[in-house]
Amino acid sequence: MSRRSVLITGGAQGMGSAFAAEYAANGFDVILADAQSPDSPPFRQSAQKAADNGVSVLARRCDVTSPAEVDTLFDEAWERFQRLDVVIANAGTMALGETWNLTDKQVGRTLAVNLEGVWRTNAHAARRMLEQGWGRIINIASIAGVVGVHLHAAYCMSKFGVIGLTKTLARELHGSEIRVNALCPSPVKSPMSETAEFIVYMNRMLGKQFRNPREMYADPAARFLEPETVARMAFWLGSSEEAGTFSGREIIMDLYCQT
Repeated sequence: MSRRSVLITGGAQGMGSAFAAEYAANGFDVILADAQSPDSPPFRQSAQKAADNGVSVLARRCDVTSPAEVDTLFDEAWERFQRLDVVIANAGTMALGETWNLTDKQVGRTLAVNLEGVWRTNAHAARRMLEQGWGRIINIASIAGVVGVHLHAAYCMSKFGVIGLTKTLARELHGSEIRVNALCPSPVKSPMSETAEFIVYMNRMLGKQFRNPREMYADPAARFLEPETVARMAFWLGSSEEAGTFSGREIIMDLYCQT
């Protein structure tokens, strides 16, 4: 039997890199896709960290808003590994602002990446997994897909949509050996959380004066999850017998207890 494989979008850094490292450490070959070039320092580091575990790594540039690029990614991954056991739809973006101040461009881009990109990834994953007769699809949603979050209208729209997609696809695949679930973490230590815009947002929400990510992460009030913690949960969802007993669920990892 050939080695199992995992395909991860948004795999160049942050949670995507942590997912790759966790699966590689447990013997999975890894397909990493990201809008960044594989030659960028973060992407090279992510791929090398996975490869250091002795598994095969395929790193490719792929913009999930491009049908042609996603087609090419899945075709190449299938040709290379002849199987796709786990697909993690992780690519994402964020636009912050009051609902009435967001622009069409901000909302359109967020939905194109976070929702349409996940649908496109799921569609390809489902076709391949139906062909092989088994698989696990893990959609990275957010606590913002379960509750409203101030200044996150576009992000919440997209992540609520991801959960709806997850539940629908799980029903469509009922009776097969394919499971589809959504992972919904509260804020995670990642490049998305380290922008100047996001630090301003956290200062506003918490009444703080963080000057940089290091100060923000060190404050207990901020309560950020470690990417490795989320990665271990994603590995359990993708590999354990227990996680094969349910589908169409949103698994909430919420340090803020918002639900």
